This record gives sequence, structure tokens and C-alpha cells, in this order.
Amino acid sequence: MKYKVLAADDEFWSRENIRSLIPWEEYSLEFLEPACDGEEVLERIPEEKPDIILTDINMPFLSGLELLQRLQNEYPNIVTIAISGYDDFDKVKGVFVSGGLDYLLKPVGKEELVKVLTKALGVLEERENAKKHDETSRIQEHKLSSFLEDSEYSALLSGKLYGQSASQTHVSSTNIFSEVATLMVKFYNIAEIAEQFDHDNLQMSWSIKSRLRELTGTDGNAIIFNNSNKMSEFLIVKTADAKELRALAENILKEFPLEEYGPVSVVLHEQTSSLDDIGTVYRELISTLVTRPFSRSHCILSCPEEKNTVEMQTIGKSAPAHMETELYHLLSTGKKSETEKLIFRTCDFKHCDDGTWSYLDVKQYAGRITGILYRYVQEKCPELTAQAEEAMDNIDYYMKCLNAPSLFASLKILLDSLWESGEDKGADSSSVVQQVEQIHRYIEQSYHENITLTALAEQYHMDASYLSRIFSQKYGETIIAFLTRIRMEKAAELMKDQDKKLETISFLVGYDDYNYFSRVFRKKMGCSPREYRNNLAQL
Repeated sequence: MKYKVLAADDEFWSRENIRSLIPWEEYSLEFLEPACDGEEVLERIPEEKPDIILTDINMPFLSGLELLQRLQNEYPNIVTIAISGYDDFDKVKGVFVSGGLDYLLKPVGKEELVKVLTKALGVLEERENAKKHDETSRIQEHKLSSFLEDSEYSALLSGKLYGQSASQTHVSSTNIFSEVATLMVKFYNIAEIAEQFDHDNLQMSWSIKSRLRELTGTDGNAIIFNNSNKMSEFLIVKTADAKELRALAENILKEFPLEEYGPVSVVLHEQTSSLDDIGTVYRELISTLVTRPFSRSHCILSCPEEKNTVEMQTIGKSAPAHMETELYHLLSTGKKSETEKLIFRTCDFKHCDDGTWSYLDVKQYAGRITGILYRYVQEKCPELTAQAEEAMDNIDYYMKCLNAPSLFASLKILLDSLWESGEDKGADSSSVVQQVEQIHRYIEQSYHENITLTALAEQYHMDASYLSRIFSQKYGETIIAFLTRIRMEKAAELMKDQDKKLETISFLVGYDDYNYFSRVFRKKMGCSPREYRNNLAQL
């Protein structure tokens, strides 16, 4: 950091002596054009903002002692050093009484100047460090306060949704929040966004909320909180008419550009309600959210009337009634290409991310297909049940991320497993084995990142299905199963720290949706995260 130095002396030669005495730049100091008297110093301070002032004691108009006194009162953060040609105790005493750091006698020597400047820099650096510490503490307090606030308001959402309102913390409405509109911001690349904050969920949440607050305004009539159970969702509750709400939604999408933050949905609930009804409002926002296009794009949605919501959810693309019979026949007769053609070309499913399919369309169609495949696996090849369940979990996850390529890859891997016979001849290739070992190490170290099979396949220039098969042959479990196991083991380890909230642990191991994390944890560990932590506490 470069500090600014301003010298003041009514004698030209004294000013030039100070200017040329040391190479100021080498000491990370900027030597400003010297001033001729104290009045000039006071005039220049507001614009030039010096950090250190060297002033002669004997100057016309405004003496050095008078200047020091003014500086102490008006600019106490400036470090001041007095210079005089007289060794006068009263004046030296006056310097320190007026807040001066030190006192130099003319002619000023290089050694003495360097010594006193070093002292001044020490004072400035101590102040700067103290300021940074105070700022860090302030930000940490804000982050913790923000997190507690999120938990408080999120309790209303989960209480209303899951019938736990009696046991949940309740935030009652005030007159300010009795007639409010609600807006929800949904991020689909939250795992990648978290990487910008070194996976510090408190910092990420606080930062996004701060930016939303700037867009919302500082009039104080807004509540902004991050859903503790789904870190990708932020809600804004405020008094606003339809026009204001729409303008806010458009500004939010501009603030979080697609190329940097991935797709974002903004859902508007323009009908005013009480904060007490936020659980019901949230359900309606979620119901509307599923009607967004299944594409990597921003979008703004509005909550329709209840009757229209039902109509919108029943209109869409779905697998035809004969799909199950035809699919069973193709699987039974081993017609792989025709099976894939039936699945991916029916309703043009292979282009479901072109904007013509809604999220609900994809969810219903994929759910129908995976349901048929799962029943087939249970009846014809039950040894693949675990793999089928894993594929279904992955498909569900990738749908939530609007990630069509990974969704397709998971579906194809499940299909390939049905025709798999024997081990791949190239499985023992040293280059392939090395790549698989690299992937294994990468997952162990970076389990908290957004790791997908398709991304790994692209990175290592391999077919996703082939990569999954070779990894399974070497390590006895699929890539996703290994990733999930590592995440759950790490989560179990973090739960030993009773101060860490379970929602935070979920995010730290790579899940932004706590409810999804809880389901996976229960499946892998045999009990819920809360039960596991309680068992640890009893040991």
C-alpha cells in the first residue's frame, strides 16, 4: 500500500531538501508537491488526502503548532511530524500536546528522516491492520446474523409445508408485512457459484443477499432470506405493485448474468398476503417454478390463479400409453439401438432442452421411462437394482440442475448395463487405468465440487458410459456411488462438531438441497443426519 506525504515549509530550500533527501518511491511513499504554509495544507487535504504531514513550526499566517492543533481536531487519522530550526522545549512539548508523532531539528538528515518515517509507517500499518480486523469481525457478525435470520424465516416455509408449525420458531407479521408481495430467486448452478466463495456457504449467501438488497432498495420495507433447506433459493418479501415487482425481477437477471451464474428463475407472487402466509405462498411459487422451460436460460414466471396452475401442470408431453409394452419387448429381444431410439425420439426427448419442454414435462417423461426400466430390472435382472436406483437418483439430481447432457448420460449408462456382457477388452490399457486412477484421486480431494459423469468424460476424452463401466470394474463401484460414499463419510466426520448446523454440512459436502442430502444420507448410513448426530452425542 502506498501512503501519501505532504511537507509544509515557508522556505523554498527547506522544502526542496526534504523532497530530495530520500528516494520516496522506494519506501512505497508518494511525495506530494510541498505546501508553502499551514493554510495551504488545510485547503489541499480534502482533495489530496495525505497520510503523513511534515510541517515546519515557524510559518506565517498559520504556525506549525496551530496547524497541528487543527489537524488533531479535524483530521485525527493523519500522522503529523514537526520540523524546526530551534531546539525549544516548549515547542517540542507543544508538538506532542497537539498530537504530533515526533519532532525533527533542521537541518534534517537522511537517517533521522528515515527513522521517523518508519515510525509513522508502523502507526499507519497498525491502524490498517486493526481496521481490517474490525472489518473482518463485522462481516463475520453480519454473516452469522444473516444465517440466523435465514433459519428463522425458513422455519416458516418448512413448518407450513410439512405440518410442523407448532414446533417451529414463529416470526409474526407486523403492520409493515401484512400486505406484501413475494418474489423467489432460484439459482441452478449454485455448486459452481459456491466455488467463487471457496465453498463458504455463509459468505456466498450473505453476498447474494447483499446484492439483492441493493437492487431492492434501502427503504427497509423488505425481508430477504436464503432458504436454509435449499441454498439455491432466495426469497424477497416486500410491499410492491406488479410493475415494481416485474422491474425488480428484470434487474435481478441483469445483476446475475447467465454466462457467470448459469440459469436463474425469478418467480413473482403479485397477490399481496401476510408474512404469516409465507408457507402457502412458497408452495404456490414452487408449483409455478416447475412450469419454467427446461433450458439453460434465465426466465421470469408469475404465479397464476389456482385453477390455471392445475391446467398448466396437466398440459405437457408424456410417454404414450403403449410405451411400457413396446419398451419391454425391445429390452427382452436385445434391440439396443431401437430401444434408445424409442426413448430419445419419442416426443423428441433428445431435444428436451431446446425450450419447448417445461421442467415438469421432463420430470414426468423421465419419471415414466425410469419407472419402466426399474420394473424391468427388478423382474429380469435384479442384480442391477442398486445401479438402477443410483441412475434414477442421478437423473433426478440432473433434472434439478437443468443439465440435459448428464441426464441423458445417466439414462444411457443404465441402458448399457442391461446389455453389458463380460469385461471390456481395453480395460487393462495402462493409459485408461491411469486416467481412472486420476479420476479416483480427484474425487477424493474435490468431492465438494459439482462433479458430473459427463464433465469427467469430456475432461478425459472418454465416452461417459465406457468410463463408468471401466471405473466400476477397477474399484467395484460406479463413479457416482464412490462420490456419494466419500461425501457421506465426510459428512459423518463433520457431524462430530456439534456446533456445525446440518444444513451447513450438507453444503460443505456438495449438496445445496438439504432434503435431498438427508435422503441420500439415510439410504447410505441407515438413519437420518439428525439421528446420526444424536447417536454420536450419546457415545
